[in-house]
Amino acid sequence: MKSSTRNIVIVAVAAAVLGGVVIALTHTPGGKGTASSAAGSSSAASIKLISKSSTDVTSMKVTNKKGSYTLIPVPSGKIGASSTSPSALPSSSGSSVTYTVEELSGCPVDTGETGSAVKNGFSLSATKNIGAVSSLEDYGLQDPQATVQVTFRDGSTFSYKIGNATATDSSAHYMCGTSSNSVYIVSIDQGLLEGADYFISKEIVSSSNASSSDFTKIALSGSNFPTPLTLQKDKSGTLAITAPDSYKADATSLNSLMTTLSSITAESVVKVKPDAAALKQYGLSSPATVAEYTIGNKSYKLIVGAKSGSNYYAMIDGVDVVYSVTAENLSGLVSQSMFSLRSKLVFQPDIETVKGLSIVSGNTSYTANLTRKEKASSSTQDEKSYTYKVTGNGGKALNYSSNYTNLYQKLTGLMIYGASSMKPSGSPAVTVKYSYFDKAGTDTVEFYLTSEHYTAVLNGKVLGLCSKSDLDAIMQSASGFENGKTVSA
Repeated sequence: MKSSTRNIVIVAVAAAVLGGVVIALTHTPGGKGTASSAAGSSSAASIKLISKSSTDVTSMKVTNKKGSYTLIPVPSGKIGASSTSPSALPSSSGSSVTYTVEELSGCPVDTGETGSAVKNGFSLSATKNIGAVSSLEDYGLQDPQATVQVTFRDGSTFSYKIGNATATDSSAHYMCGTSSNSVYIVSIDQGLLEGADYFISKEIVSSSNASSSDFTKIALSGSNFPTPLTLQKDKSGTLAITAPDSYKADATSLNSLMTTLSSITAESVVKVKPDAAALKQYGLSSPATVAEYTIGNKSYKLIVGAKSGSNYYAMIDGVDVVYSVTAENLSGLVSQSMFSLRSKLVFQPDIETVKGLSIVSGNTSYTANLTRKEKASSSTQDEKSYTYKVTGNGGKALNYSSNYTNLYQKLTGLMIYGASSMKPSGSPAVTVKYSYFDKAGTDTVEFYLTSEHYTAVLNGKVLGLCSKSDLDAIMQSASGFENGKTVSA
């Protein structure tokens, strides 16, 4: 059981057990209260050391081996950039209080953790009263693990020291008032032993409910993208690559990228308010990847620096904190490249829009000429339906419903497997041309044979490398189609 959960249970038990021992503290304006000795048994189900409401707390200062910090209440309606994941503590009046860390101004604070630390810090309960001891050093209270001072609205304070963990329970510690030798065993919140950085929210980006349609733009740069890449919504409302050139996006890679960018949680906080030397040390002054993107109406700039072990250093614009994020958490971003984000299909026009198709290889030519007739029974005012007929070389009637459609699917399903930016010299080994029913002009795909692959070029733009065996198989299907043979799916 977590220490914070354990202490909440203890507090609940204390409220329910009528025979619980209540230790009175001396409260004076601006003065320190010290626990007095308990009457009766040295052990009880719960010993309530202080009885106050969360609304009574004005500050809780903690000093420990990792430094010091002060938890203070956030004024109502002021929870914003400096505090996240709010956790309200109910008071007897029914209102709620949220806490932040005074020293972390401008940093996102996990108010769930601060709320837990305050609740378990001011409403402290003991599981056992050891009694007055002759040597605080034996319990780690001479040089304590932490010293806590809670200040209340009436000016009084509750101050105590936290010593060693007990031998049987690492979450249970010895405790005494700062001016007392009466020792108790208490279960404490882990935050009381941590530095201020412990309370920084590790939630870097939280848009986990965002869908792909919520992304309007993604721009990628950094050393992993020597030529910056931009994706923006096209006319259909789908993200497509618009710079440095125009390409449809690979659906799988794009979904992986958007999933990563919509929800990022760090494993740990590395540095708060880093200087120039620290930014250089963590690879953030010359980052590997910079992702600037918009989800709905909110924009983000994520900076990913050097890799350390299996983690990356990262920052989010507007938050002066260096985080350590697992490679798994960033995999959909750091694994990407211009090529991975591009659609691997060579060219795939809608089959119903194509009026003519020609495939030329040397002196051999295969053609498919399409005619269509509206199918009134299936047409609507917004969308017309057609029946199609296809003829080949010399006007020879060919099978449309299976042979032509199967050939077309093979041809437009051809994919590139490797990147290439150089157009080979000489003439193409295969040229494919498409003409259309509803628009003028043609689209031309050329395939240049080089070694064991073809280089695909669409309308003069180099796409990449295709498998030689894949295109050779399509050419065999085209030959069979022209001869009236069955083309398998």
